[in-house]
Amino acid sequence: MRRTISTVLVVLGCVCAPFALVGFWMADRVVETGRYVETVAPLAESSTVQDDVADRVTAVVAESMRELDTSMPDHVVRMAVDTVVTGDGFPEIWRRANQEAHRRMSAGPRAGDVVLDFTPVCDLARAELEHEGVPAAARLPALHPRIELLSVTDLARVWALRSWLVPWRWAVLALSVVLLAAGTFVAADRLGALLGAGLGLAGGMTVLAVLLVVVRDTALPRVTEDGAQGRIFVAVFDALTGSLWTWLRVVFAVGLVTAVVAFFTGRRL
Repeated sequence: MRRTISTVLVVLGCVCAPFALVGFWMADRVVETGRYVETVAPLAESSTVQDDVADRVTAVVAESMRELDTSMPDHVVRMAVDTVVTGDGFPEIWRRANQEAHRRMSAGPRAGDVVLDFTPVCDLARAELEHEGVPAAARLPALHPRIELLSVTDLARVWALRSWLVPWRWAVLALSVVLLAAGTFVAADRLGALLGAGLGLAGGMTVLAVLLVVVRDTALPRVTEDGAQGRIFVAVFDALTGSLWTWLRVVFAVGLVTAVVAFFTGRRL
């Protein structure tokens, strides 16, 4: 009977641990606008992000140019856009686009899709074209090139996770610790229970790692259909989850070390 109770308590404690970890990560990196923007801001220097933003803006501007019946080749537009995205002003444009995207994310699914709006890049590219002697650029209408980060459906899932895990993260962490401690204490073979707890923690972190990879890879179909959308999602996701991966590895290592110590201690006795 004691063995069954101990096993149930240890398993429940190990199940709670990944949820607690994700809750603390979301509170640190996802919920607060300043931390979110600070985390993704360095991506403005990424050539992948710059190229994908340039691709999107170029496509929108070039299409509008064709509607104006101009014969200007697309590469002329691309050169003007590249000047903007590699310039000193792009990091601030990227920062503001992400601030607005996070505001929409914080408002929940009712705000609609979470997008990055690169209208300022378009406006600066228009000015660059005019400076290079392209009079048709002055006749361009207001253009709002956007790249989607999260659809309403995806945002609803994130919002549901956030609304539960963030407020209860301390309670879930405490529950995990109490369950693991209680499961070890009531066990007839405490070293065996400690071994199971360590392996369970390591296993829980492994499952969380797999889930992170799966979530990241859901962007890959979008890469083939809309390259910029998928690649920028992956870049932002990787930047945000960097600290989560660090803590995941720490907990995994703690669990593994605990299991190894319990195993060899048990063999000596």
